Amino acid sequence: MAGSIPESGFAERALVAREPAVRDRRWDALRRAARARLAPFGAAVLLAAIVVALAAPLLAPYDPLAQNLGNILARPGRAHWLGTDNVGRDVLSRVIWGTRVSLVAGFVSVAIAAVAGGVLGMLAGYAGGRADGVVMRLMDAVLSFPPLVLALALGAVLGAGLTGVLIALGVVYTPTFARLMRGQVLSVKTRDYVDAARALGASGWWIARHHVLPNAATPIVVQASLSVAFAILAEASLSFLGLGVQPPAASWGSMINAGRGYLQQAPWIVFGPGAALFVTVVGLNFVGDAIRDGLDPRLTR
Repeated sequence: MAGSIPESGFAERALVAREPAVRDRRWDALRRAARARLAPFGAAVLLAAIVVALAAPLLAPYDPLAQNLGNILARPGRAHWLGTDNVGRDVLSRVIWGTRVSLVAGFVSVAIAAVAGGVLGMLAGYAGGRADGVVMRLMDAVLSFPPLVLALALGAVLGAGLTGVLIALGVVYTPTFARLMRGQVLSVKTRDYVDAARALGASGWWIARHHVLPNAATPIVVQASLSVAFAILAEASLSFLGLGVQPPAASWGSMINAGRGYLQQAPWIVFGPGAALFVTVVGLNFVGDAIRDGLDPRLTR
């Protein structure tokens, strides 16, 4: 027919029209995230923590492991802005280096949990049947333990150290992501566009990859952003109890544990890592709230 447009032309026009729509949705998400409560503060805290962690060798005024027995429990001053601890180490330098441990523990453990939980949740929700029953009963068994108790048990089995903490926290948070992914997959796989793709002969793997996973991943991103702060707190708790990063390595939790016996003599030993932990966790919570608001346009104020 004269004036008809080839099928390839329709495809090209669809792709060209789709790109601005995707770009507009991304800008809308960024605008919603920026308008979230105290989102700039959270973003500033997160950016500052990342810069401090990456530039720790340049920012730390002293070696975090260097002991000075002639300068034990020195008060904060020009030489030591946050004072020194019970063996003469500079508290500020140790707080700066401890930022690395906390961020690695938070982001890596949540990444492990998100990947493992996402795969298990996808398998349970999309395959269904026996696979769904086995996976979810396993997740229920893990959830039956209090998170910190389970992390302590896994830490004791895996051994003290950052690697053990990452694996333990990854296992503890996996069921949360698995159950969330399963619920999303169960909802998405009944949509009309999934039925249409199946009717057109698309394979189950192709449908899961191109339709189910992209539309089910948004809640996983939101949950991951909110879980990082809790993972940092959990790492500090494990280090405080002696199952995390071991002294003399700098960790906020182990620093608080070392300073609790000197609260009346030298409260600055606990104040430095405690304040850093508080500000970082609060800032990450605000970032998580902003990401949630940005990715969920249904939220209203």
